[in-house]
Amino acid sequence: MTSPYLPMLLTLTASMPHTPNWLYEVKYDGYRAILNWNGHQLLLTSRNGHSFDQKFEFLTHSLTTLFQQANIPSCILDGEICVIENRYLANFEALHTGEKKNLSFMAFDLLELNHKVFLTTPLQERKTRLKQVIDNLPSSKKIYYVEAYSEADILWERIISNNGEGMICKKTDSMYTPAKRSKQWLKLKNWKIAYVFLHAFDQGNGYFHVAINRDGEIYEVGTFSHGIRSEERSVLIEVIKRNQISEKSGVAYVKPGIVLALKYIDLYKEKLRQPRFGQFCFEKSWEDCTWENIQSQWTT
Repeated sequence: MTSPYLPMLLTLTASMPHTPNWLYEVKYDGYRAILNWNGHQLLLTSRNGHSFDQKFEFLTHSLTTLFQQANIPSCILDGEICVIENRYLANFEALHTGEKKNLSFMAFDLLELNHKVFLTTPLQERKTRLKQVIDNLPSSKKIYYVEAYSEADILWERIISNNGEGMICKKTDSMYTPAKRSKQWLKLKNWKIAYVFLHAFDQGNGYFHVAINRDGEIYEVGTFSHGIRSEERSVLIEVIKRNQISEKSGVAYVKPGIVLALKYIDLYKEKLRQPRFGQFCFEKSWEDCTWENIQSQWTT
């Protein structure tokens, strides 16, 4: 069995829409997945159409049992595989630490039900039908219905206070367009700010390496390339050329000095996840770029 669909894609936005024809959902940090249930067998596939059978075997087995017990008709759902901390926060790192029994499928859309296709059905109706399917399942931590909210500001405050990844904004009448990126679906990320200093430049892939002061030692916390304008990139590369102190395997290293503010989503294995350039911070000293300052953002 294979899934006939790839997920509909979202467009990144810097601000939330506030017109009446929008709905808002929590953005959970995990693996996007299509759930395909044919009445007997259940398949989870990735955003690229690859099977999750081996990676999430325990979750697939648990969901299969639930769908069989409830005698759910064939259906195809869109959602996210996560380890849920609370209603507004998923733990991405826990996905990679063997917590198989804590995995959940967060269902937020319905594509087919009982062989009827709902791709051109308005989102609000698809959500209603999806909730009916989830409500018919035995109560379980293996699958949840993702609520849609009409008040963006209230939801955003809750996401911020729980250090959630972000929010999804969807037009109430939006259709489902598989594998297409749409401005009918927007994602707003809850960026954190990390103050770091320039450490190196990889001349092969064009990524900048950044570090912080950790217990008196230089500790590399990530690499970035996105978010920086071409003229800013050129300035940084020129600075590195003039101040290079060593080179190894095409990576040019410089002494600590230039402080940057990077936006990022989360920490994974004590590194910044999805870092992107924010701005130069000429008024800051590299010694003040500490691991303690980064960790303090995750104290809720």
